[in-house]
Amino acid sequence: MKIAVIVNPESGKGNGIKFFEKLKSLHANDPRIEFVLTERPLHATELAQKVSSYERIIICGGDGTLHEVINGLNLNSNPILGLIPIGSGNDFSLSFHKSKMDNISLFNYYLSEDPKIRKIDFGNVQVFEENGKEYKKRLINSFGVGFDAKVAYFNQNNKIFSGTLSYIVAILKSLFEFTKIDFTAYLDSNNISGNALFCAVGNGRSIGGGLYLMPNAKIDDNILNLSVVSIKSRIKLLALLPRAMSNSLTNLKELKQYNFHKLELELKTPFYAHIDGEIVTNKAKSIKISLADMKLNFMCKHI
Repeated sequence: MKIAVIVNPESGKGNGIKFFEKLKSLHANDPRIEFVLTERPLHATELAQKVSSYERIIICGGDGTLHEVINGLNLNSNPILGLIPIGSGNDFSLSFHKSKMDNISLFNYYLSEDPKIRKIDFGNVQVFEENGKEYKKRLINSFGVGFDAKVAYFNQNNKIFSGTLSYIVAILKSLFEFTKIDFTAYLDSNNISGNALFCAVGNGRSIGGGLYLMPNAKIDDNILNLSVVSIKSRIKLLALLPRAMSNSLTNLKELKQYNFHKLELELKTPFYAHIDGEIVTNKAKSIKISLADMKLNFMCKHI
């Protein structure tokens, strides 16, 4: 059996390289394992393309590294995947991992002969700018336009803080540029339109290191979730944040949730868009998202 271990050494402001050094000391002589380190943005996508034929791929990083790997996989090979969450936000892991195992124990479980497999949904995304430029990506955790995408932009460009603190700083910066979006959404059998703080699509439930903006989303229920939040003031937004962090938005009257298999989203004015917390463009005008026909195989200690 061939096992590729893709490590982002920059994950979690240095957690990645420390974890890699620990793994090397424990498994340097394991003939099944090939360690590969990312060296630049999007490198994990290139590495995933090269190791798609391996029986297992273990991803050591955060949501960004996971996103890159998912977008590089040859889906015809459909290898068995494992995630070690050592990034800043780790939002996908919040919806995925039920185990309280430490990361070394989790890694060792991924090396076991017959790990449990959980079938995970993912989505296909097309983002179009007004000039017709198109971006095609796979979604494993979330997509967003509006306030959450602006937060993702500030967080992605923050070079000082990490983890939850980085997202809090990004939220405070975004408050000064409080902008709502005019949108029209065409879902499977339902059309909606309005003026919203953000539109977020969830496979997972949270973004931003634990902001549960898509509380009804599940990563293995054969459907995607659209959450639309309409907040009219900065004060109300600030009041919303503690509820988002404690996963208690379900009964919020300003939150509307819709399930779908296919979605088309049109914006009156181009705006920032993110996929899995990674900014795609600041000029998104039209978006198409569909649930993929197949599922991804993830190793999971507790299903």
